[in-house]
Amino acid sequence: MRQDSVDRMLQEWEATDPALDASPLAVVGRLLLCAGHLERAIVAALAPLELSFGDFNVINTLRRRDEPEGTHPSQLASSALITSGAMTARLDRLERAGLIERRPDRDDRRAVRVLLTADGAQLAERALTAVLAADEAFLAPLSPRRRSQLAALLKPLLLGSEDG
Repeated sequence: MRQDSVDRMLQEWEATDPALDASPLAVVGRLLLCAGHLERAIVAALAPLELSFGDFNVINTLRRRDEPEGTHPSQLASSALITSGAMTARLDRLERAGLIERRPDRDDRRAVRVLLTADGAQLAERALTAVLAADEAFLAPLSPRRRSQLAALLKPLLLGSEDG
């Protein structure tokens, strides 16, 4: 069977320190390396569209939520796991590019809502197609059955982290 970089790392730890239980690296090392490879593929897929991964996240969150009145920036920041200050900078950039617009909140004069423009919605759709193609290429070695099994195996790990 072919070896990957994690197999080689585990062999090196076994040779260097046989008493060390490095077995968690068999899973965690592969998760981290796979995430890095996939992130690079997604960034490359978005580059021709001149979108960062963060910009993609914002415009497709707006598209997915599909709120006619728009979404509060704080909700976008929460879904993107970034600070409100970082979200403001991202929204400023997307607004300058004509992809989003900010409108006053009808219920709270101090607040704004963020909506996709027509150009933003079109770009969000093209970007999602590009990202899903990168995802599909990454997952190509797995059959649909193995993908389903992997998703089921990863779900408790994610739930445990989200609950914590």
